[in-house]
Amino acid sequence: MKIAVVAGELPHPEGTAAGRDLWAWCEGARHLGHEVRAWLWMRSPSSPSGPPPPWCDEEPFTAPNRWRAHVRAVLRPRQELELAGWCAPDDAVAVADHLWSFAAVRHAQRSVATMHFRSLLDARAVGSLTVQDVQMARAERLAGRHAGLVVAYSARVGAGLRRPVAVVPIAFPVPTSTPAQVDEPVAALLADWSWPPNRRALAVLLRCWPEVRDAVPGARLVLGGRNLERAGVGAMAGVEQVGPVASSVEVLARAAVVAFPCPASSGPKVKVLEACAYGRAVVTTASGVEGLALGAGAGAVVSDDAGFCGALVATLRDPAGRSAMAALGRQQVESHHAPVPAAASRVAAMAKAFGLEAAPSTLA
Repeated sequence: MKIAVVAGELPHPEGTAAGRDLWAWCEGARHLGHEVRAWLWMRSPSSPSGPPPPWCDEEPFTAPNRWRAHVRAVLRPRQELELAGWCAPDDAVAVADHLWSFAAVRHAQRSVATMHFRSLLDARAVGSLTVQDVQMARAERLAGRHAGLVVAYSARVGAGLRRPVAVVPIAFPVPTSTPAQVDEPVAALLADWSWPPNRRALAVLLRCWPEVRDAVPGARLVLGGRNLERAGVGAMAGVEQVGPVASSVEVLARAAVVAFPCPASSGPKVKVLEACAYGRAVVTTASGVEGLALGAGAGAVVSDDAGFCGALVATLRDPAGRSAMAALGRQQVESHHAPVPAAASRVAAMAKAFGLEAAPSTLA
């Protein structure tokens, strides 16, 4: 299968959440023998430096007229990239890696929109609705009407869209080895703190942390990631703030448990997927495991906000139990979210939608 990708994030195994997913499924498709070529029209400031992978051409796009682009955005939100004039080869499946890239592939013979999350669900999760949220929701509906196929990373994300929706696992570059297990009661949370749902989760975690410390003597909490200053964390007993790190394993290697009381935001949470991939147990909520192929007892303890503190205490007190749970979680990630199995699911969905062969071949 020939696959033409339009990318708004740098495909990179240590990049942003979307960038790691993109790198993983594209590399998985290449490993399966499919032809992949991508156009990178933008990379976020948080993307790693350096060149894109050899199968990806980087050519930044800027709307030629800002005023006209603004008017177009009011009428047809997130459609500015249509002005770039990019055209997929006639024999290719044209995949938008994210909603922002869909305008470029909209008119392709075989167009695919990738949905990571749903804007209104995320807005409701934090109790705040902005103009940007409304525009994103309009763009989601537009993609649902015009895409030949919508690929969604959870059933909740795919619900309510008009076009055929295939729910596939998000891809992740699973590491070949994991850090040694930590017996001490150390919890950690690594995130981009500019995202409001992450800050909401942190507020829940910090409210219950004194109770955790009382129940588990010597318990420590390590907080890392970009924009931590925006979370407004003051000095607290047993809480260490490390801020941005070059690689997430710098924090995960110190953690016995990843503690993430996720609000009802949508889509898979890469921080949970990453923790499981690195052999770390997770204590989270139902939304924290949305779209992830983690069975009962594998990778995560799932609780509601009311029971979160007790679940975290119990997990911190049980080194053997969390080690076994973490091992099962990593196995599930390898089976479903690693590059090759995740790519195989996506390719099968595209082949079914467009009447193509899923095995490597030249499209007619």
